[in-house]
Amino acid sequence: MAKLKEYKNGIVGIKHGIYYVVAGDGETFAIIDKDKNPMADGFETIGDAEWQIDKMTADEELAEYIDQASQLTIGQLTGKMMEIFNAWDGKVMPKDEKKKLNIVETIRNRKAKKLAL
Repeated sequence: MAKLKEYKNGIVGIKHGIYYVVAGDGETFAIIDKDKNPMADGFETIGDAEWQIDKMTADEELAEYIDQASQLTIGQLTGKMMEIFNAWDGKVMPKDEKKKLNIVETIRNRKAKKLAL
């Protein structure tokens, strides 16, 4: 399990994007904003909460990309990851391409573990 960190604003958790994943009721995790307002809760793992943050913060284009990638098989997702790697082989990958790679990798791993998308 990832180690929770105490931030300057007093939040103890893991920062993911613009939100924080914090310990919920002792058995689950919750998502809060920087002002400690609850956004969502009841996540079994930090990874589940981080995946929800990715979906919540996705712009329209990225949300469509997530939907399309969610329809692919594990093999197709692996192929998509290789396409992205090969396109940027030896070059600096732009931030938006890294985000897409992370999304594809997350979906692939969640499907492999039979976790909800």
